[in-house]
Amino acid sequence: MTSADLNPDPRTDPRSDSLADAAYGMIRNRILDGVLGVGAPVSVLGLATDLEMSRSPVRYAVERLLSERLLRRVAGTIAVAAPDRYELLDSLAVRTQLEALAARLAAPRIDERTLEELVIVHDRFRSAVDNGDQDGARRADSDFHHAIQELAGNECLAESLERVRTQVILGAYSTAWVTSRGPAVLEHERVLRALEDQDGQAAEAAMIRHLDNLTTRITREWRAQDTAEDATTKRRSTPRAPGGGR
Repeated sequence: MTSADLNPDPRTDPRSDSLADAAYGMIRNRILDGVLGVGAPVSVLGLATDLEMSRSPVRYAVERLLSERLLRRVAGTIAVAAPDRYELLDSLAVRTQLEALAARLAAPRIDERTLEELVIVHDRFRSAVDNGDQDGARRADSDFHHAIQELAGNECLAESLERVRTQVILGAYSTAWVTSRGPAVLEHERVLRALEDQDGQAAEAAMIRHLDNLTTRITREWRAQDTAEDATTKRRSTPRAPGGGR
């Protein structure tokens, strides 16, 4: 399962209601897949040309993405949003509680087929981690959580989660943090075991632990980055000895 599976090409998807929805889906996928990088300027004309569409549906899609904070107006232009650290932490705090609820609701609904699908996604995640494929790991991780969200069977929860997860994905791109994915593999396995047992409370607890640990890993990486930057700044600002001796 890939982001394309979860968000099929609206131009060929019979469920798509209009060209505007098609434009929205394709632009959104490009943002979440990192094709349109954070901070990258976008224009209705440029997107319409790339998508081989007229400007009207693309303009609608851009306005919708602005309302969802995937795009932002910056100095008179429109660009892919670049959430800062505080915005990412806020999104993670909300996401933790929503995903925990999704895991609890999903547990009694899981069956042999859906469990097998989750295992396949998890195996793809583990393989990407083992091979150092950061983009592949990011996509598989997103697919794993999205599958649980869908399995929960709660439309209101899914809508709320979809919005907050997009902010987390953008934050991950924009802050350039690099954390060990190894622990996340084990944490996913704990969630899987709880779902296999159809134990809602255990699935909820495992998901909270996973996302709390993720937040800890992110903030630890930020501290390391800040320490390194402070040390570099200090070295650059330290006066040289008279005569510039070595």
